[in-house]
Amino acid sequence: MSAAGWVAVALGAACCLGVLPASAAISARIPEECGAQSEFEFELEQRLANLSAAETTRVTLTPEPSGYLLVVEAANQRRELHDSNCRELLRAAIVIAIALLDPTSKEAAPEPEPEPEPERPVPLVPPPPASNAPNRPHSRPKIAVAAGGGVHVGTLPRATPMLELDSQLKWKRFGIAAGLRYLLPQSTVDESEPGARISAVGAYLAGLFEPWRRIQVRVGIASYRLSAQALRSTEIGDGSAWELGLAAGTTFTPFERPPFFTLLGLEGQLNLIQPTFKILPDYEVFQVPLVSGSGFARAGVVF
Repeated sequence: MSAAGWVAVALGAACCLGVLPASAAISARIPEECGAQSEFEFELEQRLANLSAAETTRVTLTPEPSGYLLVVEAANQRRELHDSNCRELLRAAIVIAIALLDPTSKEAAPEPEPEPEPERPVPLVPPPPASNAPNRPHSRPKIAVAAGGGVHVGTLPRATPMLELDSQLKWKRFGIAAGLRYLLPQSTVDESEPGARISAVGAYLAGLFEPWRRIQVRVGIASYRLSAQALRSTEIGDGSAWELGLAAGTTFTPFERPPFFTLLGLEGQLNLIQPTFKILPDYEVFQVPLVSGSGFARAGVVF
C-alpha cells in the first residue's frame, strides 16, 4: 500500500475513535455481607457503559451502628443515603450514579424517606362542669336474714324464752320486715288450782325506717296462735286461740362488718284481741293482757 493509503487509514481510525464514547471508570467498596463486589462493579459498569465521565465514579458502602451509609461520587458531585438494608442501598447507588452523570435520564435517584414527625400531644378536653345536683348513685334493695332469741312477756302466763327468724327488704333508709317466733311453753302459777300449760307460735309484718345509722324503728302488726293444755283438772282437753296486736320497736346494730351484722332490740305490743282460757264450766285460767313485749338479740347476713 502506498504512503497515501496508510495516511487515509489512520485518519479514518482517528475519526472512529473520536465518535465512540469513553467508558466511565468505576471504584466500589462494599462489605462482604452486602454481596459480591465484583458482581456489583460489573452491573454498574454495564449500566454506565453509554455514559462518559472525566473522573472515576466511586461507590462506598460503610456499616454504621444504625445501618449502613452509602456515598456515591460522580461528576464532581456527592450523594449520601442511610438505610438498614445494604442491598437496597446498592440498587439505589446505580440509579444515583446514572442521575449524576446524566441528569436528563429518566431514572431518578430515590429520595431518602423523611423522618417521621414526632407525635403531637392530643389536647385534653376538659370535663363538663359538674352539676349542682347531688350525685345519687342507683342503689339496689338489700336483703337481710337473721336468727336470734330473747325473752317475751305477756302473751303467756310467765316470761318465756323466745326463738325467732327475721327477714327484711330495705331500700336505703326504708323497707319492710317479716318474721316468725316461737314462745316456749309456760304454766299458770297457782299449783293448788286447775291450770293450763300454754305455748305460742307467732308471725309479724312491719314497715321499717332508719333515722340514723345503726338505729332502726319498726311499726306493724303481730299475731300469735296460742295452744293450751289443761292441768290439774278432771276435764281433759286442749284448746287454742288467736292473739292480734299492733307492734312497735327499735333495734341497735353494735356490730356491722358486711355481709355480717348483729343487733339488739326491744318491742312492745298493744293487743287488740286478748284470748282467754277457761276450764269448764266457767273457771278462768289465763287471759292475755292488753300489753305485751319482748327483748331480743339477733345475728344475720346481708345479701
